[in-house]
Amino acid sequence: MKTEYIVLKEAVLNNNCPECYSTESLLLSFKQKRLFSKLFITTKGEIIEHMDCDKCKTTIFPGRWTDDIERVYNYHKKTIQPKPSGIRFTGLFYVLILLAVLLSAALYIFLYHPEILEL
Repeated sequence: MKTEYIVLKEAVLNNNCPECYSTESLLLSFKQKRLFSKLFITTKGEIIEHMDCDKCKTTIFPGRWTDDIERVYNYHKKTIQPKPSGIRFTGLFYVLILLAVLLSAALYIFLYHPEILEL
């Protein structure tokens, strides 16, 4: 099963990094998980939040956030529009279902109505 993340929003914050104190280097991203299989595609409802500093290459965890970063985070969190969670079937799934139905119909005719097959 292949995993992909849908980027819902990425924003460069104008706040100071708690590690290196540089401004305009914090990148806040909101992502949603999508799983790919040969038969279906599933979009998960949970949203993954991640904050990194581009200058010092550090992941900033919520315990290190200042009040200003928390306020900006809450603002951006309100503006995201997540994709609806659910399952979507692929073409291979529908082909397999069609083959199963056709095989069942042929087996039913062969077992219970053999007179149809006689010409």
